[in-house]
Amino acid sequence: MTDHAPLEVLIVTGPLGAGKTTVVNRLLKAEVAGGRRVAVLINEFGAVSVDGTLVDAERPELAGVENLVNGCVCCSLRNDVVATLQAWCDQPEGQRPERVVLETTGLADPTDLLDLEQEPALAGRLRLAGLLTVISCLAPVDHLKTRPLLHRQAALASLIHLSKGDLDPSAAVAWEGELRTAFRQIPLVPTRHGEAPEGGPDPWRGDLRPLPEGWEAAGDTSFAAARSFSLHWDHPVDPAALEALLLAPPAQGELLRAKGVCVFEGWAVRNDGSDRWAFQLADGRLEISPLPLQGDGTAAACVAVVIGTGLDALHWKKTLRSLERAPAGQRRKISL
Repeated sequence: MTDHAPLEVLIVTGPLGAGKTTVVNRLLKAEVAGGRRVAVLINEFGAVSVDGTLVDAERPELAGVENLVNGCVCCSLRNDVVATLQAWCDQPEGQRPERVVLETTGLADPTDLLDLEQEPALAGRLRLAGLLTVISCLAPVDHLKTRPLLHRQAALASLIHLSKGDLDPSAAVAWEGELRTAFRQIPLVPTRHGEAPEGGPDPWRGDLRPLPEGWEAAGDTSFAAARSFSLHWDHPVDPAALEALLLAPPAQGELLRAKGVCVFEGWAVRNDGSDRWAFQLADGRLEISPLPLQGDGTAAACVAVVIGTGLDALHWKKTLRSLERAPAGQRRKISL
């Protein structure tokens, strides 16, 4: 932990071909012009980072450029993302970036990036400033309903840029209508060549900007209606109760992802010496797998991470805490 101000990270996501790299170059240019040290972390599939080459050519004065290829920042390359961000946080004052633009591949699910603040190596050193989703109005408008990934990319946004409207104004009107109906709490801005109209919402400010008349406030969340929160367990967890909680529709909001590590009540220590189990909920399916001891022979901490939109964080934390089953003679902790 350092005394530096947290590194601000803006995630830029959206489908393939939506125009994310053009938007990223606009953002980087504005940050450099504003006198801030900004770095960019680019993720794309393929052996060569074409987007990275485009950014390098456009903005050679960046505080850092890192290209992650042949994988996805939200899964196979997540450790590389954390390591890169940690390295930037470790740099001395005057060299350390103040802001980072993280551009995901169009195939990435941003759900798994919302808990970056809770990574042990980044805790207290990083702040997610927002999630900017770029959507091309040239894509079929029914993709919002038929493609779950696009739906999540839009639902998790703090700001949506609707691109390429100048190429098909009627399609732009149709997309704007669908998006405003589905996500009234998320500001939406039509863009031209990756540039938003002057005076539009600042992507780095999340949902702090006053919303237009008639729009619904997102509530007390990190940004938009999306939020990620965690809770550490001190005792074994009831496996049946955990399964029932995660597979049942929540009373409020939408549960997009849950994951964590726990000890299950009544489950014996395995032959590998570990009693830890990893669980993950994705697309309505709950997977549980054995978690070996760490490299130093210790067991991983027991923790649950919940990611969703419009969720009641306090209710979820109390419910997760209630799953604990303290061994005989021990008092269950109730701190949240």
